[in-house]
Amino acid sequence: MNTRDFFYRTLPAFMAAVFLFGAAVVFTLKYTVPGEVLPLIFDPVESVNQMYFCLNFFIPFGISALCLYGCLFLSGFFPRGFCLIIGLSTAVISSYALDDLFTINICMYSAYVLMSASAFSPPRNYGATAFTLLFFTAFLFFPALLGNVTGSLRFSSHSVEEFIVLECWLIVLGGALVSIRYLADKMISSEATISHLNAVGTKMLLFNHRLQEYVRNSEEEAVRKDRLRFTSDLHDSSGYVFTNIIAVTDAAMSFSRMETEKIRDTFQLIRNQARQGLNRTREILHMIRELEDPVSGSIDTVFKMKTIFQEVTGIHVDIESGNMKRDYGPTVNTVLTRIVQEAFTNSIRHGQASRILIHFWEFPESLTMTVSDNGIGTQQVVKGIGLAGMEERLAAVGGTLEVFSPEDGGFRLKVIIPLLDKALSDAVAERDQNFDVP
Repeated sequence: MNTRDFFYRTLPAFMAAVFLFGAAVVFTLKYTVPGEVLPLIFDPVESVNQMYFCLNFFIPFGISALCLYGCLFLSGFFPRGFCLIIGLSTAVISSYALDDLFTINICMYSAYVLMSASAFSPPRNYGATAFTLLFFTAFLFFPALLGNVTGSLRFSSHSVEEFIVLECWLIVLGGALVSIRYLADKMISSEATISHLNAVGTKMLLFNHRLQEYVRNSEEEAVRKDRLRFTSDLHDSSGYVFTNIIAVTDAAMSFSRMETEKIRDTFQLIRNQARQGLNRTREILHMIRELEDPVSGSIDTVFKMKTIFQEVTGIHVDIESGNMKRDYGPTVNTVLTRIVQEAFTNSIRHGQASRILIHFWEFPESLTMTVSDNGIGTQQVVKGIGLAGMEERLAAVGGTLEVFSPEDGGFRLKVIIPLLDKALSDAVAERDQNFDVP
């Protein structure tokens, strides 16, 4: 049994059963004894009068008890509210003629105050408890509200002080039970939060493990392909050049005498071959230096992250790529993938979302990415470590971040990254090509 069921159903049901059982026992012990003067007169025959009197109590009492437990175990505000009204009415009908203020009446009224404070969630239980207290108070001070035929009823002669004592007990009981329900809600909410965070932690740990495994496999595959490509390039270009240099040098050394012009041409040929080999070696070194992180190699990584995240968490993710390209360079690619990863974490950890939508669109001067979820949202956005990390990454590429909760619910973040114009992009590319590797 979990804490929620214990505080919301099991404990209130048990306590209400104790109160109702006490009321039934007291009535049975007092009013089924032969010769007892009954306040309600149906028939001059004592035995018949006693039978009618018991039926007048137990039939409404039974209906009232069923309605009380209907309030505790039915779902929905309106079914519970209906049971509350019917139950209060039958409780008053069963006990309004009884001269048992601090035994039967107090037990029945206490059971309903207990139910009103426990069956409804805050703040509705405040109203339900107040309504119950007012309802019982009205019939305590004005018992003739249900009608009175002269000579058929003998109402109690309790003093006002006794009614006030009973009323104070019901108010204190109602206040205590409302407070208990409030504290139980807080405790259950804390337990649910802890349980949710533990589940999220486990899922995100598995997600990160799968993502690292994907990165590691991608990196190993990339290294293998790059190794094959570099060795092939070195063999085809630099190996060919050095072979020519060796061949020309051997040929020159085989001559006993060479004319000055021939020597100059030979060394010029050797120099040209060496220059070609050096240039090609520089190009390969450039390629090695500019090797990209497999995670930032292209936007395809975002789609792989989506697949892994869905498998691990069960949260549905849609990606609308729009008119975006596959590659925006290692820096922008890395920024986008890291922000998507952080957005996934926020949606499951804080938003408790079940669906996430990622939308990309490229404008002439900027790239936008919008991540929306259907979670609980927030009234006020507090920028923690995750959002601060997003802003830092975007600042490196001149981007901006907007976060807010739409009116229709959920949470949304919008990323805007400016794109280099073509002239500047060509200048950067030309600079990189002319960069001299020492």
